[in-house]
Parts: sequence; structure tokens; C-alpha cells
Amino acid sequence: MKISIVQQSLSTLCLTLVLASADSDAEIYKWVDANGQTHYSERRDDAGKAKPLDVRPAPAPASTPATASPQYWQDQERLFRQREVERSAQTPRAPEEARPKSLSGGRVEETDASKCNYARDIISGALEHRNGAPIDENDRQIAENDIRTYCH
Repeated sequence: MKISIVQQSLSTLCLTLVLASADSDAEIYKWVDANGQTHYSERRDDAGKAKPLDVRPAPAPASTPATASPQYWQDQERLFRQREVERSAQTPRAPEEARPKSLSGGRVEETDASKCNYARDIISGALEHRNGAPIDENDRQIAENDIRTYCH
């Protein structure tokens, strides 16, 4: 009688689960020896008069996000939207009309003219980072170098 690899793996898994569940009821003992060192053991003989430790996991809190009420999620949504409003107020964007017209359309191709237009857009303020962050001094320096390199 041949046993397939799947049957053998399934048997091994079942045996492992049975042994693990039998081991889960084992007691752990903790004691301090004469030299002041702390020891742990599963064997009562090693522990002497030490009492077993309670190593059961703590119960889950009553209101976890998975079982939370609809009110909990509404509150979370309200707080999220409030943070978004505060974040957008911190980084004001210039209105579209106030911004210079983009030469590159925010795209860079592998041509010198395209790279030149993109660098000019950065210097003029026509572009901003995709995440809305403002253009900083480092961005301007790179754009100035690109203008010297690609604009003929």
C-alpha cells in the first residue's frame, strides 16, 4: 500500500496539532536559585516548591475593531475626515488660476526639450509634488542644473 505525499503531509499535520494541543496544558514553573538566577522549567522536579505560572493569554478587549459597533466606525470616519481637513489646511495650495501655465504638462519624456520644459515648470511654480508637498530649495537647484544642461 502506497501513501501519497498529500496523505503523508496531512497525517504529519494532524499529529503535530494533536501533540501541540496536548502540550498546551503543560505547566511552567519559575524559581530563583541560591545564586539569584531565575529559571523556568516544565518539569516539577526541577522547580522544587515553586508554584506553576499562569501563562494563559489575556482575554481580548470587549470592543475590538472587528466587533465594534457602527457608532465606533462612524466616529473613526469623522476623526479621519477631521485629520484630512487639518492636513490640507497646513499645506495650502495655490488656486489653479494663480499658477503659471505648465509647459510640460507634468510629464517628462527622454528628450532635452521635454526635460528643459519640466525644469522651467518647477522654477516657475507651475508644478508641485504629486503628494501636494511644496517645491523646496533642493528641487529648485536640481531644476536650475537641468536648465543649464538641457535648455539650448
